[in-house]
Amino acid sequence: MIRLEHITKTYVNAGKKFNAADDVSLEIKKGEIFGIIGFSGAGKSTLVRCINLLERPDSGRVFINDKDITALRGAELRRQRKKIGMIFQHFNLFASRTVLQNVIFPIRYNGLSAAERRKKALELLELVGIADKAGAYPSELSGGQKQRAAIARALASDPEILLCDEATSALDPQTTEAILKLLKSLNAKLGLTIVLITHQMNVVKEICDRTAVMENGRVVEQGDVFEIFANPQQPVTRSFVDTTSCLSGINTLIEEKSPLVQLKPGQKILRFKYLERSACEALVSTISRKFNIDLNIVFGSIEIIGDNPIGGLVVIADGNEDDIRAAVKYLCDINVGVEVILSA
Repeated sequence: MIRLEHITKTYVNAGKKFNAADDVSLEIKKGEIFGIIGFSGAGKSTLVRCINLLERPDSGRVFINDKDITALRGAELRRQRKKIGMIFQHFNLFASRTVLQNVIFPIRYNGLSAAERRKKALELLELVGIADKAGAYPSELSGGQKQRAAIARALASDPEILLCDEATSALDPQTTEAILKLLKSLNAKLGLTIVLITHQMNVVKEICDRTAVMENGRVVEQGDVFEIFANPQQPVTRSFVDTTSCLSGINTLIEEKSPLVQLKPGQKILRFKYLERSACEALVSTISRKFNIDLNIVFGSIEIIGDNPIGGLVVIADGNEDDIRAAVKYLCDINVGVEVILSA
């Protein structure tokens, strides 16, 4: 539904040029939730604003439903933009208008009567769960309620695409979860294609189908969210994935020389990682029985992404060297990633 071809956008800061988007090509399918993740300055917000030409790329083309919108100007471009809603980190609501008036604002000249516009706005507020706040002003709302109002306003023009630029970054974790559930529900109910910009891997993990990882204006990795989590290829991707798992805590314990990781002769610290979409096997009990070694679990993290288990274990393995080696080979053969972190 969305195709970006070789998008480049350059800015000048203090006399120096830098590429906020550097030859980026992406395809986003109709009806999917696509995440674009990166640290601050990676270029993700610039890229998403190129989709609706709030930022016009210096080179490259943007296609929506196979139409090159970078070739559009004036009224034709405005008509195209009506099909693309957008929500922001800081909500951007009109402080002097009620919630209902905020939602009505983008459709005030769309040919509907005043009564029809009011009816539609109330239906949208009902859809996002704040119909009771129609007469309130933004200052009277919580952060989550403000974002729900902003979502209702973005939906007023019946968009096919919803762009979310750090839409949950200003919200607490509980409110973030509620907004993500709402977005997932709207994706299913309305068939919306959602492009979600974030620096939080938990957000990607929660609702995205596929994701692209940006660094220094370039897409360095992209793919199915499960595959990105199971087998990140780039250092920046691995650092994002580590933020969602406790397994990397073993590195801190080793650096601090914690008594928990003081090994006896012959012991090894191993990290297991699931690499495929399969049910979790009883790894610890199977390996202990099959290879006559003891496994002491230091960290464990198993969660569900897209109906598939993902995660792993950090263990201290104690036993005969040959038995431990055979156990590692067995795990690799069944496509469980194994890393030897420390040996005594």
